[in-house]
Amino acid sequence: MAPAYGPDGAALLAVAEKCCREAAQFLRQRETAFPARAKGPLDYVTEADLAVEDRVVRALTAAVPGSAVVGEERGTRPGEGVTWYVDPIDGTGNFLRGLPLACVSVGAAVGGELVAGCVYDIFRDECFTGADGVPFQVRPPLWLPGPGTVDAPVVLTDVPLPGRVNAESLEFLGVLLDRVEVRRVYSTALSLAWVASGRADAACNLLIRPWDVAAGAALVRAAGGTYLPVGGDTPQDAPGFVAVGPGKEELAGWLAGLLAPVVRATPRGRASA
Repeated sequence: MAPAYGPDGAALLAVAEKCCREAAQFLRQRETAFPARAKGPLDYVTEADLAVEDRVVRALTAAVPGSAVVGEERGTRPGEGVTWYVDPIDGTGNFLRGLPLACVSVGAAVGGELVAGCVYDIFRDECFTGADGVPFQVRPPLWLPGPGTVDAPVVLTDVPLPGRVNAESLEFLGVLLDRVEVRRVYSTALSLAWVASGRADAACNLLIRPWDVAAGAALVRAAGGTYLPVGGDTPQDAPGFVAVGPGKEELAGWLAGLLAPVVRATPRGRASA
């Protein structure tokens, strides 16, 4: 059956947002702990990840029949027209420990091009949205003090990755620490949402997968920022990325140049979450 939606970013965004909100509500209503197991070194999956992905996939394919889904835990469900990228809980390690740095992330692509994204902060109840033809928004807007004057950019990165430390990644971090302010978030989707919202100047990571960045890349672009795949041609196939807010293209180029040798020196594989 043909998909119910064509390349209408607004319509796809509405579906993604509804799914993210319902998933977050499901997680917050749970009164007992979610059992967890290790998928690999420093990499975990919980019953929550599996339950949320199953719920989201059912809702997405019901809303857009025939669409494909690429999920972190359940893999790829074939389809055509629209492809959804689902990260049921980005920042599972944080979620397990009660650290308020985790989100539900759903991105949509049509013809291989990302057209819409929603990132929902589970703990803060913030919804970040954006799409082709739909400006970036944060709802409800979190109270923040008025921005001050800061000379050094703030860059969000998890490099060196736990269990993936090498000379190139240590050199990368050393250069960053000497020139910018660095924050480690361990939720790539949230990092990208915060770049889109102007809370950080840039984000960069490596050993990413499509579900890590699809929604966030759409948000950054909807906000007028720049998303650069590093080591590949698109956000869906590149193992690294750099994202910056509007007017920060020079920073993007500098970071991409620094990150490229780290990407080349780091064998592909799962990164911890």
